[in-house]
Amino acid sequence: MQLLGLTLQSPFVAAPMAGVSGPAFRLMARRAGAAMVYSEMVSAAGLLRHQPQTLRLTRSLPGERPLVLQLFGASPRQMGEAAAIACTLGVDALDVNMGCPAKKVRRPGAGSALLEDPILAAEIMAAVAEASSLPVSAKIRLGPKSDITEELVPRLVKAGAQVITLHARTTRQGFGGRADWEAIKRLASWCPVPVIGNGDVTSGRAAVRMLEETGCAAVMIGRGAMGDPWIFSRAVARLAGQEPQPVTPAMKRRALAEHLELAKNLGGEGHAIHFIRQFMMWYSRGLPGASLFRRQAGACHELAPLWELCDQFFLEPEQMEPEQPEQAA
Repeated sequence: MQLLGLTLQSPFVAAPMAGVSGPAFRLMARRAGAAMVYSEMVSAAGLLRHQPQTLRLTRSLPGERPLVLQLFGASPRQMGEAAAIACTLGVDALDVNMGCPAKKVRRPGAGSALLEDPILAAEIMAAVAEASSLPVSAKIRLGPKSDITEELVPRLVKAGAQVITLHARTTRQGFGGRADWEAIKRLASWCPVPVIGNGDVTSGRAAVRMLEETGCAAVMIGRGAMGDPWIFSRAVARLAGQEPQPVTPAMKRRALAEHLELAKNLGGEGHAIHFIRQFMMWYSRGLPGASLFRRQAGACHELAPLWELCDQFFLEPEQMEPEQPEQAA
C-alpha cells in the first residue's frame, strides 16, 4: 500500500511513544512486522538549540526505515525551522504531534493543547509543510472534551497534512476509557487524505477489526506493542486469513538479547540496563515464575548478572510452551 509517498508492506504501523519508541524498539518492531515506525516526539526548540538529550532522540539504526520523525512545539517559526533540520536526519516523513496529553508538553501550548486553538494548529502545520522536503502528517485526538475533527481536520489538510492519524480519545480522557472507533469511521468517510486509526488495538485481531469496521487506511499500534512486537506479525497473518505463529519464551529471549546488544551499542552499559529492565518486565508477562523473576531482577544493578538472570528465566524447560492464543479484543 502507499502512504506518505512510501510503499508499505502492510497497513500496520508502530506508534510514537515517549520513553519507548527509541531506535532499538523501532528496529525490533520492524523485524517483527511493523510496516513503518515513528520516533519518540522530538522538541522543535530542543532541536534548534542542539540539546544533547533532544539530539539523542533523533538517532536511528540501519533497518528501521520507513521511519517517521515526530516533532512537537507551539511556535510556527520554530516548528518550520526544526522541520528543515529534521529532513536531513535520514528519515522518510515528518509528523506533527497534536495529541500528547502530558502536562509538560501542554503547558507551553504544544501537543493536545493545539486542539484548543485550531487556527494555531493549522499555522504550525503550514510552517512544517512549507519547510519540509518530505511528506508531512499530523497526529491528533478527537478534541479537548468532544469531537472537533470536522473543524480541525480540513484546516490541517489545507495547510499541507498528507495523512491524519486519529487517536480516538479526547484530551480529557488521556489514556483511559474506550477509544471511539466510530469517530475514526466518521473521519475516514469524508477526510480527503488517508486516515490512520489509533486506540485500543491490543491484538492482531483487533488491528484487523479496526481496519474492517472503520475503513481507515492503516492502523497505528502503541501500547499493544510494548513488550510484544509480534503483534504486528499476528495482525499481518490475520489480515491474510492465516493463523499466527505462537510466541515462545525462547523467541522472547532471542529478542531480549538482540535488544540488549542494540541498546548497549547506542548508549553503553547504563543505557542497556535501563532498557533490558524495561523490556524483560514486559516479556515476562504471563510466564510461570514471573513475579519472582521481577523481584530478583529488581535487585540486580549490573548488566552481567541481570542478563544471566534473564537468560536462565527464558530458557527454563517448563516455560518453553507457547503462549495462549491472543484474545479476540
